[in-house]
Amino acid sequence: MRAGAVWAIAVGVGTALLVAGCGEKPQTATQRKVDATAYSGSTVNGFTEPGWKAGDKTSWEGQMRERNKGQNEYGR
Repeated sequence: MRAGAVWAIAVGVGTALLVAGCGEKPQTATQRKVDATAYSGSTVNGFTEPGWKAGDKTSWEGQMRERNKGQNEYGR
């Protein structure tokens, strides 16, 4: 092969690789997943605190506050 032909093939392959990199599709979320609120509760009674009522936001916030106090290293 001649040097010119090798150069033309190299330029062609390089151009093809550069153009192939521009074909990426945008990665956007098409649907938004809506979850239940954290305080809505569990359907399994074995995983809830005794005396806590599902759907009571105020008592849930109180439980979370108490749990966080137990995890604070400075308060131990």
